[in-house]
Amino acid sequence: MDRILDWLIPSSRLRHRDFWALRQVSFSIPKGASVGIIGTNGAGKSTLLKIISGTTKPTSGNVSVEGKVAALLEIGMGFHTEFTGRQNIRMNGRLLGLSEEELEAKIPQIIAFSELGDFIDQPLRTYSSGMFVRLGFSVVASVEPDIMIIDEALSVGDTHFQQKCIRRIREFHEQGATLLFVSHDPGAVKTLCQEAILLDEGEIISRGAPDDILDHYNALIARKSVKGAGFHIARLEAPRKNIITRHSGNFMALITDAAILNEKGERISAAVAGKTVKIYVRVIFVTESENPTVGLLIKDRLGLEVFGTNTYMLGENIGTFSEGEALDAIFSLKLDIGSGEYTLTAAAHTLDSHLYECYDWADKILNFTVIPSNDFKFVGVSKLYPTFTHHTSRATPDEAWNLLEDIFHDAPDALNMAQASQRFLCYGWYEPEMTESGYVRWTDKDFAFFLRPAGKQLDMEMACPKPDISTHPLTAEVSANNKKILTLTIDRSEPQVVQIPLPEYLTGKLSMFSISINKSWSPADFSNTTDHRQLGVVVKRIWTT
Repeated sequence: MDRILDWLIPSSRLRHRDFWALRQVSFSIPKGASVGIIGTNGAGKSTLLKIISGTTKPTSGNVSVEGKVAALLEIGMGFHTEFTGRQNIRMNGRLLGLSEEELEAKIPQIIAFSELGDFIDQPLRTYSSGMFVRLGFSVVASVEPDIMIIDEALSVGDTHFQQKCIRRIREFHEQGATLLFVSHDPGAVKTLCQEAILLDEGEIISRGAPDDILDHYNALIARKSVKGAGFHIARLEAPRKNIITRHSGNFMALITDAAILNEKGERISAAVAGKTVKIYVRVIFVTESENPTVGLLIKDRLGLEVFGTNTYMLGENIGTFSEGEALDAIFSLKLDIGSGEYTLTAAAHTLDSHLYECYDWADKILNFTVIPSNDFKFVGVSKLYPTFTHHTSRATPDEAWNLLEDIFHDAPDALNMAQASQRFLCYGWYEPEMTESGYVRWTDKDFAFFLRPAGKQLDMEMACPKPDISTHPLTAEVSANNKKILTLTIDRSEPQVVQIPLPEYLTGKLSMFSISINKSWSPADFSNTTDHRQLGVVVKRIWTT
């Protein structure tokens, strides 16, 4: 209706809003390559494959495809549920370019591969989703395409048929076919693909080796799972260690060091298979944390997970840590894994997973080698039996801030609430909202952000349209680097600029500002709405003068 009104009654203000599923996406894939396309739900993966396969026309831009394409996209796409499996094979085979003679020769092979038995002559409305996939993949595989496109549909089938399909896909690739593969299964992407492309919100944000891209994908999943905007991803190079570590989290605790230790407590870069080693992880807490979780994950050279555990899984309660305290965690385990190259990922978070509140997930913080033992050789993945010890100490004043300086070296002296500022917003921020005067963000009861002050005053343009704000004011404690500056009283609902004097020593220095409001409120408490968010204030802009 809005589009019709826009056509009939043109005006400067449109009633409908365009949504771009993909924007500025550009890449080329050579013949014979196998490429995985990954991303969270809604990233634009399926739309991209539909455009490449020709079932959707792009709004702008162009696609050039050379060779015969066979695509298995949405389950049941191109099938008619009132026709039998055999009849659908004939219709789809003709649509894919097979002649009647070719179809007659291939139908027995298609039916045999699908393993549908007597169901092949039953209407498709009687099929399960797994049976749809069996039929769809069997038809696509019979075409022997130059380019095969698979969009997650295989995940619906059972394990036996998935393995059968993967074997057939490998055969096609070995024969020179090009593969485009979408899946949320990291193992399948690493097994089938030489390269991966990461999509997020309709744009390509990363392309490279599957192992590296899946690490980035893992960080994106955590960011979307964690409440608020306070989740950051930083890629740090360590030339001396010849590794690139990706840190992701809200950085309220930081993993500053990790090592493999021998029985004497000495750092080593290689260990003998079957020997007991200690894995050391150092965590520094930027703010107070109650019973945090510290964990480790060992991956092989292909990026496949070999073994992982954490203090929550082990039933270890490691206590409460105050700002500036350091935790030196040590996991002792027998290294019963095969010889080869491995990486260590370390994490600090809450509960059993970094998908709740992630402080720091340090991917590939360490490389190490396992060399064969003298008793016997073996291959494969084995179960390890760790024990855990730890002790607490005070960190040096600069230990955590040196890493924060590396991560936020480009911190500005002003923030707006648009997406570009998100990496400098810590915990307690909701997603940006567009208004006539620009982007704004609601905060939670407690919120924080990073800035590099250019002056002696912090200005914050904000409002608090809480219906009873004049009779029930809010108070807010403002701190810089965990040191209280002053207490504000917020008793007006209209937009206002709050001015906060800053200590002189903060000028030019990376600083974490945290604001704690004495209580939160919810729109649902004051009106008939489903908005139950716990809110503090709404912020438009933050800057220093």
